[in-house]
Amino acid sequence: MELLWKKRKKYRMALFLCIFLSLFLAGCTVNKESELHSFKNHQKEPGKEAIPPSFFGQEIKLPIQIEQGQFNSMSSWLNNEEIVYITNVGLGSHVYTYNIFTGKNQLIFESESPVASVTASPSGERLLVHTAPTTFEGIITIIDRNGNEIMSERIEAFDFVFEWNPYDEDQLLLSSFTESWDFSTYQMNLKEKKLTPIQLKEPFVGWKSKEELVYLDWGQEEALLFAPLKKKSIFSEQDDTILDKIYYMKAIKNLIMTITVPSDKINESAYTFLSSDLNKLADLNIPHLTRFSDWLIPYFDFDEGDHFYTFAPLYSSEADTYAEGFQLLSLNIKNGDEKVLFENLENEPLSCSPNGSHCLYGFYFEKLINMDSKEIMPIIKE
Repeated sequence: MELLWKKRKKYRMALFLCIFLSLFLAGCTVNKESELHSFKNHQKEPGKEAIPPSFFGQEIKLPIQIEQGQFNSMSSWLNNEEIVYITNVGLGSHVYTYNIFTGKNQLIFESESPVASVTASPSGERLLVHTAPTTFEGIITIIDRNGNEIMSERIEAFDFVFEWNPYDEDQLLLSSFTESWDFSTYQMNLKEKKLTPIQLKEPFVGWKSKEELVYLDWGQEEALLFAPLKKKSIFSEQDDTILDKIYYMKAIKNLIMTITVPSDKINESAYTFLSSDLNKLADLNIPHLTRFSDWLIPYFDFDEGDHFYTFAPLYSSEADTYAEGFQLLSLNIKNGDEKVLFENLENEPLSCSPNGSHCLYGFYFEKLINMDSKEIMPIIKE
């Protein structure tokens, strides 16, 4: 959707950045206070949690036995063991959690209307459920991990994007779109149960801190491939430029990732990882695939162990003609170590568990990658 928006603002240029990144990935994270440091929101205090079954190599219990209805899609991870999935039941939907080690299914949400998406908060303690009773209306419901409702709002819109505040999960941003891609933005306050309209230049933003946003300012007048990265307080209309000539941006807790194309290496995409106070942590260059008027951004994700995962083509080419498969790479953002984890995979959406031991994979997240055994298994029986 983000590139559809960018396409509209660039006089209908053919740009499409993946909406899964806003919804499913909206819960990714990094931190650095003075030197390289572990990401705060990815850290757990030692000794506070039970040792997970995965530590002992416990067998994964798949495929899931669907109890009612037909499988729609997997949504996200709640923790290292539990995933969320949606089933179609009649004209409505059910939402379940599933423990991949115990095989426990738990129904946590029922709707008489179709569930369009489920987005977990960064901690996995809350879920945003978007149901679509009609084409031009959505119901946004926030529940806890057991299905207890916290807040619900009905909004007239054709589509939505959401951005949890990883520094304060009582706050999130919501952008709603009309069919012509005009947008409105809202701040959702779960503690006060309020939905407040706010004015933003762009619908796709990230949280730099508890009260500060970052975004790419594409402007209204020119058809550009690059834009300045800006920051602003949610309480002020003033903004400041952080970086120039950025093609794509993703902000997660204590980390801002930017992508650009260097003028001296036009066949590569340059990924730069910055702390929230804008100190450089790491960088990564990979070949890119060109499209009619832009470049393909392969699917990616982060885990809580300071690792970034992305698909990468073997060489630069045109996206329409490239057929050599993709490597799945990992980058340790703390020390810059790069690894090739898999060869010859398809570039499909990726969502990794907090500890990075397993990843959901596929356009419906219908496959599970075991990063240790290198096995890829179906989540649902075919």
